[in-house]
This record gives sequence, structure tokens and C-alpha cells, in this order.
Amino acid sequence: MAHADNLRRHFPAVRTVAYLNTGTFGPLPDSAITAMKAALDAQLQQGRFAHETHATFAQVRREIREQLAALFHVKPEHFALVDSTTHAMNIVLWGLPLDRGDEIIYTNVEHPGSLLPVYIQKQRRGVVLKRLDVSLSEDELISNLQALLTSRTRVIVVSHVSYQTGQRLPIEKIAQLAHREGAYCLVDGAQGAGAEPLSLGGSDIDFYAFPGQKWLCGPDGTGALYIAPRLLHVLDPTYVGASTLEEPHLYNFSGDYLGAETARRYEHTHASLVNWVGFLESLKFLRVQVGWDYAFTRIHGLSGSLLDQLLDVKDVRLVTPREARVGIVSFQVQGMAADRFVEEAKSRAIDIRYIRERDLVRVCCGFYNNENDLQRLVNLLKVPR
Repeated sequence: MAHADNLRRHFPAVRTVAYLNTGTFGPLPDSAITAMKAALDAQLQQGRFAHETHATFAQVRREIREQLAALFHVKPEHFALVDSTTHAMNIVLWGLPLDRGDEIIYTNVEHPGSLLPVYIQKQRRGVVLKRLDVSLSEDELISNLQALLTSRTRVIVVSHVSYQTGQRLPIEKIAQLAHREGAYCLVDGAQGAGAEPLSLGGSDIDFYAFPGQKWLCGPDGTGALYIAPRLLHVLDPTYVGASTLEEPHLYNFSGDYLGAETARRYEHTHASLVNWVGFLESLKFLRVQVGWDYAFTRIHGLSGSLLDQLLDVKDVRLVTPREARVGIVSFQVQGMAADRFVEEAKSRAIDIRYIRERDLVRVCCGFYNNENDLQRLVNLLKVPR
């Protein structure tokens, strides 16, 4: 508890409310805000187009890739920096050579940020879509997936952790099965990246898309896409820009350019330097001050503690499977709509979210939460209505 209490000092937002909504926005650590303010001040004092600014921008992005490499146990050059998970999903789906009649399998718990890039493949390219129900045992899930696979299946789109139910899906087994059948596995890591350990280098996952602003506690407009090294020459760049080039000015006026030999060839935006500076500082804070092992253990422990406490609340129906959980705990409140309960919670300074599609209350247990945060929520659930 001493370490957790010390960490909370660096997250002012979690001291004013029971902050249980990391799956939407993780709180920013004070060091990230300090770095972002310094970057803004430098732009005020020095201007925004100085040579130093461009050099800083490139250095910050290199360091972010190094931090991500340490987190996911792969090389830095396997990451393309993006502004959102949806951005990354689009890079992959538009970059793969999909033809009319090819198939994409996706699950029934995907976020709109994954669904819509999938749906447009049907509308624009004539791809056939197949939906997989994952509310099953792991063996049944894999068996049903096997039954859906055909020689025309090209991509399996699956969440690392369902944003709705909090279920941790067997992405490693799904990726293995995809490879055996000649398909690619594209994982939406929005609710998994930074919430539990994951060795991308030791898996068959082809593409892993994730944002910076959730479990990684970074600013909006940041994120990354992992691309397995063997696929760098399979995935075509759809959008290109100066960031795409191996070196500045490696293009000519005949229509030729030399893209980077790494995943950087898929980068095309120059998002705010301020945001990337903040993301880098958040990653450093999580790695050095928090410690990834501590963060993962704390998140898993708090979600388990909350599940145990909710078992004793008679009007709660749990949805998140205990044996396949990470940091999200979702449930229904019998006799009360989820949105009404969430509004009541917010009026009492408890920040949680509801999932409209399934009428669920969603709670996200971050490493900076404590038992008092959970107890406040449980006490509210026990209030007679």
C-alpha cells in the first residue's frame, strides 16, 4: 500500500474522485504535464518551426518506440506511431491486399473503432464479413472459429480485452490458428496495452493496435501499431508523408520516394509535439516510478478484489469472467438502467462508465486505485432503491 499511496501523489485527478474509468481515459501523471508545459513554453519562446523543434520531435518519437519495445519485448523498429487505435486499424485493413470475396472474421464484442474500419471493407471492396460469438468457453470459442475459417479467410479481427465485458480473449491461440490457415491476426489492444504483460515478440500476433490515453496514461492523439517484421513488405502504405521517408528529401519529382525500412514507413502525421512529449514522460513514469510488474499485479489484484466484493451484493449480476479478466469489471444492476447508476455514481464523485449496447456498468481498476475507491462503489451499490 505504501507504494500505491506514494504513486497517487503524482496523479492529482485520482485524489478528487474515485477514478475508476481508465478504460476511457487514464489520468496523466504530473511529470507528463510538466514536460508538456515546458514543450509549449519552448514553442512560445522559440517558435514552432525551428530546426531544434524538428530534431526534438524525431528524438522523442525514437524514445517512445524504445519504451514500447521494452514493454512488449520486441525491437523499436516494429512500431509505427499513430494518433489512435482506429487510425492503426485502418492502416492495416487498407494496407492488406484484400479482394472481393475475401473474408474477415470479427467478434461480437468489438469496439466501433474496430468495427467501422472492418465494415467499410465490405462496402468498398466487397469483403465477406463473419461474426464470431466469444461468450463461450475458450475451447468452444476456438472450435467455432475453426468452423468459420475457409480458404478465403484473410484476417481475424479480435480485441485483446473486450471493452464491454472485460473478457480477456485468447489472442495468442487465435493468432496461432490464423497462421495455420494462412490468415492474419489483427488485435485491438485498447483495453490490454499497459493493463497486463504481453510479449508480442513471442506470439504469432501480426498486428497490434493500441492508444496512449488509456492504460498507458498518456495524452489524447497518441498511440502505436505493432507490425510483425515479416509483414513490413506485405502491408502497403495507404497514407504517406514526410514521416514515411527513410531520410528527409528521399523523393524526386518523377513520382518516386524511398520509404523507411522499418514500421515507420506507415507514419504520416505530425501530431502535436506537446502530446508526444507527454506520452514519452508517461511511459517513462510507468516503467521507472511505477514499475510494469507492479502495475500489472496491482491491476489484476484490484479487479479480483472488486469481483469478490460484488459477489456479496444481491442486486448485481457479474458479466466479467474471473478466470479471463484483466482490469475491467462489468456488471448489471438489477432493476436499474446502467446509465442511471453511472449518473448516480458521478454525483458522488465516483467516475465509471456504462456500456449502452449491453446495459452494463463498467469499472476499470488502475494501479493507482486503492481499496477505498472500490469500497465507495460497493457501498453505493448496497444502498436500498
